[in-house]
Amino acid sequence: MNHAIKTFPLSLSFCLYVAFSFSSIGSLRAQPDDPPGRWELETLVLKDETKLRGLIQAENDEEIDFAQIVQPPGKPMYAVIRGVPRADIAKIEKLPADKHRQLVDRFARFRNRAVIEAGRMEEVELGPGPGGATQSLAYDGSWFSLYSTADEEQTRRAVVRVEQIFRAFRTFLPPRVADPERLTIELYGSLDQYRERLRALDLSLDNAAFYSPRQRIILAGSDLNLFAERLARVRREHEQAKLNAVQLEAEYMKTLAAASDELKAAGFTPEEAAAEIRLRKAVWKERMEALLVANSQRQRTNEQKVAEVTGVMFRGLYHEAFHAYLDAFVFPHQKRHVPRWLNEGLAQVFESGQFDGESLRIDAPDGAKLAALRADLSAGQPLSLASLLVAEEREFLGPHASEAPRRHYLYSWGLAYYLAFQGGLLESRELAEYVGAEAQRSDPLPRFEKLTGQPLGQFEREWRQALLKMK
Repeated sequence: MNHAIKTFPLSLSFCLYVAFSFSSIGSLRAQPDDPPGRWELETLVLKDETKLRGLIQAENDEEIDFAQIVQPPGKPMYAVIRGVPRADIAKIEKLPADKHRQLVDRFARFRNRAVIEAGRMEEVELGPGPGGATQSLAYDGSWFSLYSTADEEQTRRAVVRVEQIFRAFRTFLPPRVADPERLTIELYGSLDQYRERLRALDLSLDNAAFYSPRQRIILAGSDLNLFAERLARVRREHEQAKLNAVQLEAEYMKTLAAASDELKAAGFTPEEAAAEIRLRKAVWKERMEALLVANSQRQRTNEQKVAEVTGVMFRGLYHEAFHAYLDAFVFPHQKRHVPRWLNEGLAQVFESGQFDGESLRIDAPDGAKLAALRADLSAGQPLSLASLLVAEEREFLGPHASEAPRRHYLYSWGLAYYLAFQGGLLESRELAEYVGAEAQRSDPLPRFEKLTGQPLGQFEREWRQALLKMK
């Protein structure tokens, strides 16, 4: 199978913004003194003479993962994170190793104000799926291979969004595995195909996505094709309705011209005939506009339904993609022990990213989860963090809507969000020790106290107060 490979700039933002920018790299040209300030920065000089100043986060043979640090006069400093193709670079100016590490540490404290670019859907190159099947598509990227039975538009969107979320993972939690095993994503355009694949793995799940650590495979599925076909039909009908309206209007104008002559012949004055024709035109226009508005509303309703279906699938895909990234690139399960609360909590943080126009935002907590957690914390018997920290896998199993798993997932999300965004957990050197191989054999409560540097009771009081005040 011959996969066409295309690299393209991606992005995520942290205030937190992941922005789909369809402009070229040159759209954010660095000024000669950009950015001013104390930081010593690294530089990429592009072939069009654009200079990007900032931090080289990672690099491979195809691209450089670059954080461009910008400090406009009189405005807050910000950063734009993008993948810059090596083919576009004329010169690379790196800092010495010690100064590079200093810049990495500074940027880690700053990165919540970064904007990370996304790739263009039309630049994603797809090849035929396994066996050359016409109904399937394949993509081969830097971090994963994707095979899809969804339509081309949804497959391209999936590639861009998964590349986007992987760059977010990398920025928050840099890879630690030197030579990771390759991940595979299987995207199914119908629930029947998805369920058939799950049955082949002897799995009975209601989830929209699933990650298999043993096979390094993420499975995701929804009735994407059904709704995409329905939407395409409605779009065609809408375009045909507009063409019909133009033709009908031309024909009606001819009818009105003849009617004007008939009115005059019937004894109407020219002014009376003109007034009658204007009235008939107004009534005609009102009726046609009503028909077109109803047609447009039908199209919007179908687009909203497609967005709902794809939204559920993508949230599941983001969730499982985090499990896969953590396992393959950061803390392999064979060598590390990531507690279930932490793994599920962080996965929910990324799953909750909300698309705002062309941006994916995770700068604010998920509103529904926060409201539910605050209600539970304010109730008579909130779940203690001690119970959460020692919870075993079976306490997270079962439908998320059932009481015990629901509370464990909810509290895991709240604890992970607080630690990641207010406690600096993901940048802490203690995290690697916390999930060390011996962690499974040690008492989870003292280990958590070492991670946070606080007695559990004191930490829990501060955590609850922060969540109850969080907006």
